[in-house]
This record gives sequence, structure tokens and C-alpha cells, in this order.
Amino acid sequence: MGGSGLITSRPRPGGSPLLSRTGVARRCEGGGLGAAVVVCLVVAALSLLLPATTPTYDPWAWLVWGREVAVLDLDTRFGPSWKPLPVLFTTPFSLFGEAAPELWLVVARTGALLGLVAAFRLARRLGGPLAGSLAVVMLAVSGGYLRGSALGYSEGLLVALVLLAIERHFVGRRGQALALGFAAGLLRPETWPFLGLYALFVFVREPPLRTLAGGLMALLPVLWVGPELWGSGEPLRAATRAQDPTLFSPAFAERPALALLAKADRVVSWPVKGGLLLAASLGVLGAGMGGRRARAGGEWLRASVGDRRRARGTLALVAGGAAWFALVALMTELGYAGNSRYMAVPVAVACVVGGIGFGWLGRAFAAVLDGGRAGSRPGWPATLGASALIATVCASLLPGPVAVLIEDFGEARAEAALHADLPAAIARAGGRTRVLACGKPVATALQVPVVAWHLGVATGRVDIVPRPPGVLFRGPPELQPPDAPAPALTAGGFRPVAQVGRWSVSAACSPGAPARS
Repeated sequence: MGGSGLITSRPRPGGSPLLSRTGVARRCEGGGLGAAVVVCLVVAALSLLLPATTPTYDPWAWLVWGREVAVLDLDTRFGPSWKPLPVLFTTPFSLFGEAAPELWLVVARTGALLGLVAAFRLARRLGGPLAGSLAVVMLAVSGGYLRGSALGYSEGLLVALVLLAIERHFVGRRGQALALGFAAGLLRPETWPFLGLYALFVFVREPPLRTLAGGLMALLPVLWVGPELWGSGEPLRAATRAQDPTLFSPAFAERPALALLAKADRVVSWPVKGGLLLAASLGVLGAGMGGRRARAGGEWLRASVGDRRRARGTLALVAGGAAWFALVALMTELGYAGNSRYMAVPVAVACVVGGIGFGWLGRAFAAVLDGGRAGSRPGWPATLGASALIATVCASLLPGPVAVLIEDFGEARAEAALHADLPAAIARAGGRTRVLACGKPVATALQVPVVAWHLGVATGRVDIVPRPPGVLFRGPPELQPPDAPAPALTAGGFRPVAQVGRWSVSAACSPGAPARS
């Protein structure tokens, strides 16, 4: 999103903009994106018919917070780090009662699908249709992207906002780019340095947008700090919570940054790495086109890259993705968790650039197959032949990531089945009123927010250590983190009262308020 001015609404003399800035082109661009949003929304809504339909830990907490904001009783002392954007959705969703989780899943899944659309649009703009298609495949099978969005995480939405912001800047729509970047800034703090620099660029280069730039940057800390001050009394609780990682976090490694790099290496597939290397190499060469290098036999380079503005735009993506990763690595060195989800944007950018690299290679092959007619549009036979070759090479390297994707959806389906059984487990324990009358509810660590949601209480009302009086809802022990294992059903003097699916329920009630046996 940085204001490099590489591609703007003001075509430079002698240069061809990536998009004609005629009124017709502008309407087509806007209409195409609007139609894509509608299609993604419909597909996301239909996805609720699939078995793997449940939020997970963080989204359940956002749903609880949204319900609390709606009744002006916010409690953020417990749970994950605060994120403003999800709660801006879950607050009005809470008015729809038990439909709120499904409504949030539609938003999260729409964001993930729109992220694929944004990856296609950006890669196609810089590298052609083959680049866009490969970018979509690479992003879809990248570690955890679809699984996380299926479970309601916000990283797919974050990727969509960031990639669309970059594309909007490339076509000269700086106000839209700034607004999209601001929305991304309500999801991840790593966005802030990039957003601040871009807001400064817009403030200087676009006087009519100065009020928008200043207003959004002033609103950003209000939406992050204000609710935490209201809900916990600690304005920086989100940062404190992010510095409480699990035992397997890279933050506990001897060199956290290197551990994070190793994790990123496992997440990014070989096709992405190969395409990224191709794009970076050809981009460096293509950025100098127009000088002596191009006149001394650079026709093949022009046939593949197109022009130096595309080369420079691609290099800007590489630099931006690397800077984002470096920021996450620095934060991990400082004690932040360094979760794979924190790398969603640099991984997505790598997938886009990887697609561009293979797209450029495909165009070079097409030119060769067409008899080396550099500077002319390759014929369809050559284009299809080159595309098939590149796609075959990539497909041969994708079975591993696809297998991981299938495994991810198996886990998502199991989690959905677990959460679907919770209302029945509460009913077997005597129902919400009886459970709350018994004492303080208790749950295994990863199930605290979903139990809080179904009991209609704050996450802080649900303990993770069985202390009588209370009712324990114990999820599968194998799903619990190593630093918060599932307690025994009889811990604290509790006695088993029910087994529903994979939920085990035990209780130790106060006199006069027994849980149902």
C-alpha cells in the first residue's frame, strides 16, 4: 500500500498505465469488483450447509463481546486480544440471537473468498491471466488459509482488504485504498506502519483526501484502545495478551526470528517459492527496461514482463511482503506469539508474486513457441501450450499442500461436531438456569468462549480450574494446549453427570442447586 507512485491515475508520458483511466474502464472495474463481492457472499452463505460450520476460539470470543457491547456491558479481561473490526460486525449480529455465529461465519468466509479474488486481480494485472489463476491456487492451498476462514478467523478478510487496497492504489483509487487499509488496520497491528506511511502519502499527494486521511488515522487508536479501557480498564491489554504465547510458540525458541522463518518455510509451498524467485529475478531485470540493457537483446524480457512499470510494481510487492514478515519477526523476538496466522499477509503476497513469476515465464514460453515474435501478442496455441506446461509443473508440486488442506477440513468438521453437541450437553446438565445456579461454570481452555456464548455469560464467568460449586464442561483432552490440559472429571470433588458426544460433564453444586444427574 505504500505510496510509491508506480501506478497512478495520471499516466506518464511514454508509459502505458496498467488500466486505462477512461470513465468506461472505471465503471467496469468497479462493477466487476462489486459482482465478485456478491458472488463471494452467496457462496459463503451456501457454505453454511456444509458439515464444517462452526466458529473457533477467537471468533466465539468476538461474538460474546459483540453481545456485551450491544447491552453496554463489555468485559474484555479474559479471552484473546481485542480486534475492533470483528466486533463491529458481531455487535449488530447479536440482535439475531443464535443466528449470530452463522452470520459471522458468512463474513469471515466471504472475506477468504474475496481474498482469492483479490489475489487473482492483482496477479493478473501484473502478470496476466495465468499468473492470476496460479496465484489463486497457491493461496487456496497455503497453510491454514481456507481452514482458518472456515472456522471464522479473520485472516482471510485481512488478506482481501490488504490485496484490494494495493490494487486500488495501482489503479489510482487512493481514497478506496486508504479506506481498505484502514479496515485492515482494525484487524492486525502489523498493518499500522504501512497504513501510516500510506496515509501520509495520500495527505501530501491528494489534498481533497486530507480530511479522510486525518480522520481515519485519528479513529484508529480510539477503536483499539477505547473498548479495552472500557472493558478491562487496561488500554494495552491486547498487547499484553499477545505476549502470552503457547508453549510451542517461536517466541520460546533460542532465536525466535529464525524459528518464525522456519515456520514460514513450511507454510509456503515449493511452487510459491519457485515463482517468487522467478518474479524477483525477472523483475530486477525488467525494472531497467528502456535503457541499454533492453536495447542489447532484451526483447525476450519485454515479451515476458511486459513493461518496467509491472516489473517495478512486482518488486514493490516483494519489498512490502518482506517488510511485513520482518516486522512479525521483530515482534516475535520481543515476546509476541508469532502464530502462523500473523504471516497471512506476507504468505498471500508471496502467492501473488509466485503466480506472477510463473505467468511471466509462461508468456516467455509462448513467445518462443510463436517463433520469437517479441513485441507481438502470442497466438492462442502458443499461449495455451505455455500455460499447460507451467500449470503441469505446479500441479506436480501441489499434492502435499492439498493433502494438508484435506486434513484441515477433517479437523474443522470434528470441531463443528463438538460445538454442535454443546447445547445438548448443557441441557443434560439441567439447562442454563440450573447450571448457573449450581455455581461457576468451568470449561477446558479452548472451549471457554463457546461455553460462555451458549450460557449467555462473559468469558470471565467461565473458569478453567474446577472449584466447587460449579459445572465442568470438558472437551476432548487431545484438543487442549499443553500448557492448559483438560482437568480430570473428578477434579475438585466434581462427579460425572453426563456424556454427550465428545463432551463430558461433571458437577459439584452448592446445596439446594444440584445439577441434573
